[in-house]
Amino acid sequence: MDPEDYSELIAELAPNLHTETTPVRSAVGRTTASDISAPRSVPDFAASAMDGFALDGAALNSARDGNAIRVVGDTPAGHSSVTLQTGCAVRVMTGAPVPSGAEAVVPVELTDARQTGPAPEAIRIDSLPAAVPPGWNIRSIGEDMCRGDIVLTAGERITSAGVGVLAMLGITEIEVLRRPRIGLIVTGDEIQGADQTGESRTEAAASSIFNSNLPMLAAAVRGFGAEPIEATCSDDADELRGVLTTMSAEADLVVTTGGISAGAFEVVRQVLEPDHSTFRRLDMRPGSPQGFGRRGTLPLIHLPGTPQGAFVAFHLFVGSLLTGKSLRRRWRKGLLAGPDLRTHGNAVTFRPGTFTESGEILPADRSRLPNFAAADVIIRIPRGTDTPHGSAELCAGTAIDYLEC
Repeated sequence: MDPEDYSELIAELAPNLHTETTPVRSAVGRTTASDISAPRSVPDFAASAMDGFALDGAALNSARDGNAIRVVGDTPAGHSSVTLQTGCAVRVMTGAPVPSGAEAVVPVELTDARQTGPAPEAIRIDSLPAAVPPGWNIRSIGEDMCRGDIVLTAGERITSAGVGVLAMLGITEIEVLRRPRIGLIVTGDEIQGADQTGESRTEAAASSIFNSNLPMLAAAVRGFGAEPIEATCSDDADELRGVLTTMSAEADLVVTTGGISAGAFEVVRQVLEPDHSTFRRLDMRPGSPQGFGRRGTLPLIHLPGTPQGAFVAFHLFVGSLLTGKSLRRRWRKGLLAGPDLRTHGNAVTFRPGTFTESGEILPADRSRLPNFAAADVIIRIPRGTDTPHGSAELCAGTAIDYLEC
């Protein structure tokens, strides 16, 4: 099974999330629970787009004849508009309301007025366009957003610009999806914490490995806007059952690493197969061993224990569940910078890649975790077909699929 088909197979395990209210100021990175419509237009009054003078049609015609135009008011931004008398002008600042009846705002640079200081009693206009369009330098009501416009759609991740849009509309609180709580269980007797070093290492600890998967996947969970719940577990079946029971009261989804291959100490398979989870090997490298299921109502995803396999599989499969998009829809297109990439005859392969200055994608020479640490993307290398001249290759300049990581 290819990874895209597997992603669609497990799509129903996406966590069901409730909503909660959050202040707009702290909403960046959160996901909207429903469409958000504009409660008002922006601007909701005719506003000046320039520092200058608002004139009606009579004043514009008089100015073309070289006449001085009397200034009857001064409106800074944030102040109420003043009445514009026929044939006269009102000084307006950028963002200030334009008086009713004004046909245009003439920039101060086109007049003989000083740009600072009190408003003059009268102005002369040095030059005007041959034809002044109606509403010249006047921002109309709703030019940015009209009342009722959908400004953010349901399921959209809120950016800093999105926060600005909401604040611009005077919205102070919104309904968002509660951050998913993702349980992470790293299994294996060989796993040790970073504090088990130096003289405290026992003979058994000397043959163990540091727990890289837990901090790595916890960071990845946070990167998707979710909250990790972290746990480690030995290869003891009863211990794993206990951890899963604890997780079921807290987590919306549990991700395990390790214990799913064909060895003698595969604790995850031992505890969950066949009643709760299904395990299989996908046609992909790295990360071929995979599993999924439910323990009661708790969704389960099982990743391989190798760090590079866990990293790739998390971004492909758990990332799809957390974004609500299938893997097939998440791939982006880029150009391979080279060197040529050889395809595998039996599996889709994945390689770390970085963007060049010209925006092409340069693959790493290996797919180990240190290579992914320096990567911008995960490159998808499709299953190849052997030819009389050897395995097929992706050549420099070829369009490739990639996923940001």
